[in-house]
Amino acid sequence: MSTLASIAGRRVVFLIAAVAVVVSALFGYILGYVVQPNALDGTVGSLGPITFALTPLNLAIYGAVMVGLSFGVVLALVAYASRYDDATPADAEPNEEG
Repeated sequence: MSTLASIAGRRVVFLIAAVAVVVSALFGYILGYVVQPNALDGTVGSLGPITFALTPLNLAIYGAVMVGLSFGVVLALVAYASRYDDATPADAEPNEEG
């Protein structure tokens, strides 16, 4: 794989991840806007020991952080695994059939 294709591929993957984070923040904001009238009685969300009011801004931040962390972990694992992928089509051994 050429260096240019590798760089272009990485940019595409990071662009897709960034778009997913922005979309999740947008959906979180919309969800917060929808549930806000119902949350006026003091309903809060929680993530372990952290509690927060169900406002559009809080849910937008929550969505962006969760999707960002998820993509970050997956991308880090893929980057780590790709360090050990040495095989290229030119280096591959021909099989017994051909």
